[in-house]
Amino acid sequence: MKKFLSTAVALGMVAGLAATASALELKVKGKYQADGFYINSGAGIFGGVLPWDFETTSRIVFGESNPNQEPTNDDWYQHIFRIDPTLIINDKVQVKSDIRLVDSNSVWGKQDDLQRFNGDGLRVNKLWLTYDSPIGKWEVGRRPAGAWMNAFVNNGTAADRIMLWAPKMDNFKGYAFLQKSEERDAYDASDDNGDDDYYEVAGAYVSEGANFWLGLGTRQDSGDADIDFWRVKAYGDFAINDNHSLYSELDYNWGEMGPDDATVDISRFAFIAGWNGNFGDFSNHLFYAYISGDDGEDSTAYSTAKGTGSDFEPLYIMTGQATNVLNGDRGASLLGSAVRQSGAHLVAWLGDFKASEDLTLHGGIGWGQAADVDGFEMDEGLSGVDDSYGWEFDLGLAYKLYQNLTYELHFGWWLVGDFAELGYSDIETKDILLLSHHLTMKF
Repeated sequence: MKKFLSTAVALGMVAGLAATASALELKVKGKYQADGFYINSGAGIFGGVLPWDFETTSRIVFGESNPNQEPTNDDWYQHIFRIDPTLIINDKVQVKSDIRLVDSNSVWGKQDDLQRFNGDGLRVNKLWLTYDSPIGKWEVGRRPAGAWMNAFVNNGTAADRIMLWAPKMDNFKGYAFLQKSEERDAYDASDDNGDDDYYEVAGAYVSEGANFWLGLGTRQDSGDADIDFWRVKAYGDFAINDNHSLYSELDYNWGEMGPDDATVDISRFAFIAGWNGNFGDFSNHLFYAYISGDDGEDSTAYSTAKGTGSDFEPLYIMTGQATNVLNGDRGASLLGSAVRQSGAHLVAWLGDFKASEDLTLHGGIGWGQAADVDGFEMDEGLSGVDDSYGWEFDLGLAYKLYQNLTYELHFGWWLVGDFAELGYSDIETKDILLLSHHLTMKF
């Protein structure tokens, strides 16, 4: 009898769990992408590019002539596999995630996935819960936390937040959140009251053909960095007609950081404005982007680490992840760090022509210039750094092999400007060439 009862209870538990599980719905999307790159003068493990001859590279990079460090071409394959599952509990509650089975563009031939020296492999980048409550939509957990609306100055980051979206209204939207950037009050009493917190509120007016956002944030870090700053963000897009639209976005930070006896003022600014226009099968994008540079006194460089953002890749070389110049995806490098410290004015035109149902042709032209070179100096006594980053010309194509399978081919030519002379009078620079191809499967 006991065996019968225990078996019945066990079967009942299994049936109950199965009934609960059957009420769940799992939706999954993602992509696998394999990339091949060639750069005529790459920096190898140092990241990015070296637009100089052998003597120059030996002197300014390594401090001496070293025949084993002559800049040569870099060529490699890499890949990434990402899935974005959504577990739908019911019509009010969901759990979302971003899982990287192969992350950070793992290089083929590096079996331990140590391309960036941090053991990239299986990673759960984001995991958060959403709840449509009577007072608005809650998002709790580690959720996407890009700079704001578009790819500009966005780095695909995640943040630990408690976030509330305002209830749906006709033409208005809004949200508020608390973000815990660093917790110093857990398990260690010596770090009490040293947290790094960020708070933000934003509101929007949305109508047919128009979208305007305004946000205000503040960061309070009472730890070693001792940062106290405010942030204003704004975004807008406006449809002129069915084929033409304008957009703009800005981000301004101000405040101070550092201990009382060595306080540094913060004043950082990023801005982009652009036009999108369609002429039948020919689509165009023209934009101007700006990130502030270091003035040599205060903290005015918008981001010496990330620059224009790793998600922002309108140009294959100057803003490409593999070349590590303006977007800083590969970390510190001699040229890239100098460029991001000096900020940028960037103007570019991009065009795409749909030649057929499966084939799209691409062209791009870009020009860049430093925003402020006063804060950058290689060695004392130099005559000064030129502010020209130079011109870039890009060609590309994308061919749809099958429903969700696309092959792309990119060619970029960067006519390196005199900024790369870094203030020296006897440095010879050379242009950078990039050739890459990409196979992407989305699901």
